[in-house]
Amino acid sequence: MRLSHLLSVSTVSLLLLAGCDKGGQGSTSAASGSGSSAAAKGTPVVTFEGGAVTLEQLQGYISQMNPAARTRIESLEQRREYAQGLARFELFVTEARRRGLENDPEVREAMKRAMVQRLLFKEFDEKAPPISQEELAAYYESHKAEFVQPARARYSHLLVPAPKDGPERAAKKKLAQALHQKASKLQPLDFDAFDALIVEASGNPAAKPAEADTHLVTPDELKARLGAPVATAASQLKQPGELAPVVESELGFHLLKLTDLRPEKNQTLDAVSTVLRSRMARERRDARVAKFTEELQERANFKTDEAALQKLQVDLQAPQAASSGPVPGFLPSPAPSR
Repeated sequence: MRLSHLLSVSTVSLLLLAGCDKGGQGSTSAASGSGSSAAAKGTPVVTFEGGAVTLEQLQGYISQMNPAARTRIESLEQRREYAQGLARFELFVTEARRRGLENDPEVREAMKRAMVQRLLFKEFDEKAPPISQEELAAYYESHKAEFVQPARARYSHLLVPAPKDGPERAAKKKLAQALHQKASKLQPLDFDAFDALIVEASGNPAAKPAEADTHLVTPDELKARLGAPVATAASQLKQPGELAPVVESELGFHLLKLTDLRPEKNQTLDAVSTVLRSRMARERRDARVAKFTEELQERANFKTDEAALQKLQVDLQAPQAASSGPVPGFLPSPAPSR
């Protein structure tokens, strides 16, 4: 039976309650270990052979809970169950030690995982330097394009080529009008069907529907790419799915359908400072973890035998074998240093 199945749901809930709001420290010692030993000083609330849960310990645990968790131990009966639950957990710990489970492979693996999490916390969270307002402002400026953007739109654009003085211009205009009628009968949001008309519009059997996509563009970008008449017609489209009338230009006849609208974005530094601080802290932490990992590997003469690795077999069709132990801990390779 896996270790995670050895505790009842009620016991696990008490553990979670005891250890909530630990700030990611991975601490489960609030209800175990030396905290409830016979040497613990304070006013005993629940006593048992070899230890006690004290009033001072309980007060400390409660101070670390968020208000929502505290509502679950408001009444005297709830407080009694909480205190006794911590003590019962100690009885299980004592019995597990008596049975030598400290040396159980899964217990040892769990301890290794806890130690790694604790190391990461103490090395990269506790020691994280604060982010100054100047650093935050500089980061905002270097990423300003994410937060300050002009209004943009996306279109499906079909061109029926027809040089201005070409002999086929009248025939091409009729073709464009016929395609416009066909397009107007499509479902407004059926962009794929509209894009598929590119073969008929262009006269090129190899034309691909994806070529009709303008991607997101500003009005000025659309004007520079397709000309003022197209940009003017595009400005009249207000809802995705709307189809512009046939637009005539020196290049020929244009069919234009609005597929997406993105309003102007103008988020100030104050508006995004919380998000940016979190992102900066995460990026800096990742960089420090990567550097630390590389240093550990170098110090430990970390090597991989590629020839031996090639002999490792991964049979996707082989049946899954019964578990013979805990899943090993794993850390991904560090991201490349910038």
